[in-house]
Amino acid sequence: MYRISFAAISAVLLFALKANGTIVTYDFETGDDQGWGHKFADPGGASETFVVASINGSMQMAVLRNADFQEAERVTSDPSDPQYLAMDEASNAEADYLISYDWYVDTSLSPGNYGNFLQLGTYVNTGSGYYAQDFPDAGKDVELNGAQLASGGVFSGTISETFSEKGFDLPSGQTFFRLGLIINGDGVDATVYFDNITIQPVIPEPTSLAIFAIAIPAAAMRIRRRGIRA
Repeated sequence: MYRISFAAISAVLLFALKANGTIVTYDFETGDDQGWGHKFADPGGASETFVVASINGSMQMAVLRNADFQEAERVTSDPSDPQYLAMDEASNAEADYLISYDWYVDTSLSPGNYGNFLQLGTYVNTGSGYYAQDFPDAGKDVELNGAQLASGGVFSGTISETFSEKGFDLPSGQTFFRLGLIINGDGVDATVYFDNITIQPVIPEPTSLAIFAIAIPAAAMRIRRRGIRA
């Protein structure tokens, strides 16, 4: 009975460590935009093609701010599509799934044409009509001011937040799921490069993994001691 109990405890802990879900990443290393297109396009429809360029040895998707606000998106109605699977899984566990992406802005590419402000965010939309955007006044993913945009400098970073942190509450089992990128600003030639756009489960912190590693033998020792006393 004690061996079974230990096995059960181990199974629960190992499951917690190994539990995973669908991961989808758009890294553009194929040299194309991997299905990203114009805002609110029909699922699977050809809508817009984005240029993919090599930036510091990595292929990245170039998106021009053209006053659409929702400047680029990928939408899928295929239940076997990894993006559909990842977003459907996230709809049942918004705090356990991340949306992340790398961004890159080189203001020297078009001096004087990046405007006075540039802001980035994300949005989601589903077949039932649900729409939400991570673009509140005080919580934009990225915001560059006029001095930065006129500097001729390069700005870059990584955004990584759970669906919950973004305020997204997706309904499950939708006819389609849409993930989009917001670019807001007033520059006539402001281009943002995106890379490694990812939806994935939250990965346990190393500290958590260490606790699990300690917990298993500790639980085993406790059970053995109880068995001996019995």
